[in-house]
Amino acid sequence: MKDVEEVRALSEITCAQRPGNCAYENSPVKVVDRPVTLPKRPYQFFPLAEPLRFIDARTKTWFAPPGTLTDGASIPAIFVAIVGQPTAPEYVNAAAIHDAYCGIGNEGGANFHNGRWEDVHRMFYDALVASGTPDQRAKIMFAAVWLGGPRWNFHYSLDQVPTVPKQRAMRAAKRYIEERDPSLAELEARLWRLERLLIREHPGLFPFMNPDDVERDVELGGREEPEQEYPELEDGGPTYENGDYGYDEEYMRDQL
Repeated sequence: MKDVEEVRALSEITCAQRPGNCAYENSPVKVVDRPVTLPKRPYQFFPLAEPLRFIDARTKTWFAPPGTLTDGASIPAIFVAIVGQPTAPEYVNAAAIHDAYCGIGNEGGANFHNGRWEDVHRMFYDALVASGTPDQRAKIMFAAVWLGGPRWNFHYSLDQVPTVPKQRAMRAAKRYIEERDPSLAELEARLWRLERLLIREHPGLFPFMNPDDVERDVELGGREEPEQEYPELEDGGPTYENGDYGYDEEYMRDQL
């Protein structure tokens, strides 16, 4: 429990609380004006022309080398309708650094997956704040990459969860941020809880997990919260007899 509390305390050291610790070197990001198209990706990618460094709130240095491919967004496509088009200038620096560590097309890069996925996504939040993104907006974008972004060296993935339930979870996270203005540690606790409900909704996708596994993940991720606080995951959207979620265009239009 001491280790868990230390992790939670570290989650509160952010660029929102300690802006003086945070800085970019060689900003703004500079790219080569030769776009690269990658299969099944909605945006064009541009290689970095020069290196970009970022120092986060804990004074850790993150580095995007020349040639890093970035689309200036980093937001999973399934959440764009909820989060909005991530095209503002204050996003591009953070996206470039984040892409160096987990972005598609950068698998051969020196820093690809160099660090824990949780830390890389926390860095994305810090980098957004340091670029001038409003704190609440940065938390919404952080929630999007947490729920829909890449993970590595972890015992399960949410990739196989259907789109509609994940979108409902993202809407729940967005509403929580807008209504509660949580700290980053509080937001992470809520995101772990939303994951738990997604896993319980789709036990067939996680046959290797049992309730004790899910409980343990929530304990490590944050404190318990009442399940009834998540009506978004209890009654929204069409279902079929086998429990799978279908895509209902009219329902999604109403919700989004």
